[in-house]
Amino acid sequence: MKPLILDSALGTELENRGEYLPSFKTSIWSAYCLIHNPEVIKQIHIDNIEAGADIITTSNYQATPELLKREPGAPSYEDLAKRSLELCKEAIIKTGAQTKIAGCYPPIHVTFRPDLSSKEKKLRKFYETLGQIYKDEVDVIICETMASIYEGTIAASTAKQFSNKVWLSWTTRGNKLNRLPSTELLDLAISEGLKLDVDCQLVNCVHADTASLAIEKLKKEKSFGIYANSSIYKKNNLEGFISDSDEWHYHNHQPIDHVEYKDFVIEWINNGASVIGGCCRTTTDHIREIKNIVDKL
Repeated sequence: MKPLILDSALGTELENRGEYLPSFKTSIWSAYCLIHNPEVIKQIHIDNIEAGADIITTSNYQATPELLKREPGAPSYEDLAKRSLELCKEAIIKTGAQTKIAGCYPPIHVTFRPDLSSKEKKLRKFYETLGQIYKDEVDVIICETMASIYEGTIAASTAKQFSNKVWLSWTTRGNKLNRLPSTELLDLAISEGLKLDVDCQLVNCVHADTASLAIEKLKKEKSFGIYANSSIYKKNNLEGFISDSDEWHYHNHQPIDHVEYKDFVIEWINNGASVIGGCCRTTTDHIREIKNIVDKL
């Protein structure tokens, strides 16, 4: 079977279109546009579908109960999840495509900060509420950018109550290769994911070459995927700094374009990846490149 193609980075697309994109660490990032200019998000979905994406993901990644506290008067995370789902449906209707929808299960607090995550009861309630919105409305629930085994396994086990297809995606973003931001080994995270019998385990939001290092570990799962950032690791000898995994990632990277990204995609597919897409700094140009590769298989 040919690999499925996921969509490109929402934040990057918003930025490229001149939209206001506040900090994901201190504000609500892409959720600002979901609240104030949802039509742009719908157009991004349309552009991804036309570029060749088989699956588009709901745009409520930063619309969580913890993060929306930063925006007085913001709609509830439930309302924003429903809005993000409708935008996907409208884009599919507009294009007349057979594109599938992935319902997003994001981290409940700041991405790459598993130390800020909530207690299990609150976390399960969040994912159960999203699950009730997604039930029978999405084709897959994708647990994205999971930075600790704790949050990843709670997300995926809850998702299984609401969808017969669940994907669990880990991030190894940070200064310890093949470790989550929690410092737990990716190998152990994948082993814990295997116990849940999800349909696919993935890595996302890491440099493209770092993602390649995860392949042998991901191969333990019956199906694996990668949607990386459009960058590669480049050591920057800055002294006396940084425990924050995101800061470390940012200061030790070299951007690559969609053509350079293509080389990594070919490597991932040759190694058996069944889901391919793009995370930070990827655009619809990346999706077109992936589509060209997949069409030739």
